[in-house]
Amino acid sequence: MKTAANSLLPEAVAGYMPKLFAISPLTDVITEGDTKTPLYKVDLRNLSRAFCGALFLALPLHFTMEMWARARVIPAWALVLIIIACYFINVGFAFYSGFKGKTDQQVPWLDALSSMGIGLAASVITLLLIDQIGPEMSVDIILSCIALEMVPTSFGASLAKSQLGSGDSNDSKDLTKNWSRDKTKMIASLLGGIMFAFNVGATQEPITIATSAKSLQMIGIILFSLFVSYLMIFMTEFEENEEDAKGIMGPSWAETVICYAISLVVSAALLWMFGYLTPETPLSVLLPWIVVLGYATTLGGSAGRLVI
Repeated sequence: MKTAANSLLPEAVAGYMPKLFAISPLTDVITEGDTKTPLYKVDLRNLSRAFCGALFLALPLHFTMEMWARARVIPAWALVLIIIACYFINVGFAFYSGFKGKTDQQVPWLDALSSMGIGLAASVITLLLIDQIGPEMSVDIILSCIALEMVPTSFGASLAKSQLGSGDSNDSKDLTKNWSRDKTKMIASLLGGIMFAFNVGATQEPITIATSAKSLQMIGIILFSLFVSYLMIFMTEFEENEEDAKGIMGPSWAETVICYAISLVVSAALLWMFGYLTPETPLSVLLPWIVVLGYATTLGGSAGRLVI
């Protein structure tokens, strides 16, 4: 017998309610096409997609001085309202996109919280690496900076499937079907890096970050760039076939290192094109600039490889 409450709900909503908070054991096996994958691996792939999507969408805002400045003057009550609104917006994004590979795995009300948590982690890591939060700052300012940057970053996590969801790997484009996988990946990394790094390459922010960041933060940016690049490769390994594993860029570590090197070359070229690098630029100044912009270029290049 239907209750009075259920009778007021559309059948589609009433039938969906039990699923909103459904949780499965990590030991379960998910069938994807002809393959069976442990649930924990599927969850790792989904979280990797969300983390990379968060960085991909929000990086230009992480590199924006106005965001750093506005976070210091927005009142606390306004930030609370922004965060509440952020949650419900993420719920909406989770219904239409989300970061999980299959619709029947989505739990929008919980996925929105996951997106905000991922956005929080991605924002903290990035702000630490680019020297925009640190122990010398007051707790209020640190929390404000993180909270404001978390909002667009969480949106990136919620929209990760739309941004980074890989298509059918067997559906090759006519113009590239005769290319080797190494050539395809290198060109995709090159073009993706150029396209994305153009968003920040001409701005003053990468130079400001490189000037203020310390040596340990520079090392952290390099390691984090490599880590994000590897996460993108981890996501594509679920769809790769034996042909993809052949060649110079077959091993994951080789693809990570080669594509990061391409990203650094692209960064140097963009900095030269925009007039920041000259033959007189000291190496001690040049390298940090390339490393900082290389973070953005790595994200773009990784995304480019993901959609091929």
